[in-house]
Amino acid sequence: MPTLMLMAKAPWSGMAKTRLVPPYSRHQAAEVAEILLRLSVDLCAEHWAGELVIAGWPDTDHRIFSELEKQYHVTLAGQSEGDLGQKMQCLLATAFERNTAVAVMGTDVPHLPGSTLVETYNALSSGGSVVGPTRDGGFCLLGLSNPVPDLFTGIHWGSSDVYAQMLLNARARGLTFDSIFAPLTDIDCASDLHRVASRWSPLRRALTAAGVGLGAGGGVSHRS
Repeated sequence: MPTLMLMAKAPWSGMAKTRLVPPYSRHQAAEVAEILLRLSVDLCAEHWAGELVIAGWPDTDHRIFSELEKQYHVTLAGQSEGDLGQKMQCLLATAFERNTAVAVMGTDVPHLPGSTLVETYNALSSGGSVVGPTRDGGFCLLGLSNPVPDLFTGIHWGSSDVYAQMLLNARARGLTFDSIFAPLTDIDCASDLHRVASRWSPLRRALTAAGVGLGAGGGVSHRS
């Protein structure tokens, strides 16, 4: 049964979603991070038929992790040291050691269509592989049925070439993705947040409920 690894940074003030600061305060950015995490887990719990693992960074000590564990009966795990590629490689290896196909995703795309997770699960159950690119040149979802050595070698994380570099590595190692999903906006900066919230009501409602508003023209309604 395929496993889904949801990579999540603990929503501590000053640590999470720092690219939202400014115009948001560090406290607001942490609130946004918690909202994105909750929405992401809700999405995965509803649409993923296999095991759901929340891989927290730098650990799972933040109270949100234990709350989600109890509410959704998920498994908690840590992340390794290193860059994003090393962290993902370690999570993938953990699943492959159990002879389990695995998908990894982050919490920046809670608006990912549920059908994408269903299709990912079905593809992995059949020995396939999938990837979901983002509009900024990265990728938000990766599903593999078998290990692919050095898939993340030489990738310049944080650049607009991440997805292209990963595809080159995949092709060099004989990997062809069975499904490549439509690109999504992943929520990194304030303009991303405004764009997604303006089109996706669950995020908009959650931000409003938390007092993290969106002003006219994409401005921020500040709260300290």
